[in-house]
Amino acid sequence: MFGTAIMGNSNSPSVLSIITLLLVFVLVLVMAYFATRFVAKYQSNALNNKCNIRVLESFRIDGNKIIAIIKIGKGCYAVGITKEQITLIDKIDPEELNDLSEDKTLETKQFDFKDILSQVKKKNSKDNSDTK
Repeated sequence: MFGTAIMGNSNSPSVLSIITLLLVFVLVLVMAYFATRFVAKYQSNALNNKCNIRVLESFRIDGNKIIAIIKIGKGCYAVGITKEQITLIDKIDPEELNDLSEDKTLETKQFDFKDILSQVKKKNSKDNSDTK
């Protein structure tokens, strides 16, 4: 009785089944991750470089109202998209658009914490000196 408890023979099938279930779970998660990435690339036309229609940029105005800039062939168009219809707003000159790859937005810009902290300290000291 005590010998089987020390050697772990009674618990080994349950431990082995838990480890097997964990491995299967991790495998399913990995497969789901790669399947999602494949579907996302397929839907964004990454697999088809010869497509003539591309969405350059979109902006959500309301719950189901979007303004999008699309490129069809060599022309660019601003369109309004709702649940029921798509409306052409205006034709846009492609040279007027900002190049999104070179645009330095907040997401791509690197901030140094020391610079931000010094700016905040300067602003606070200026505000404190103005109130005195």
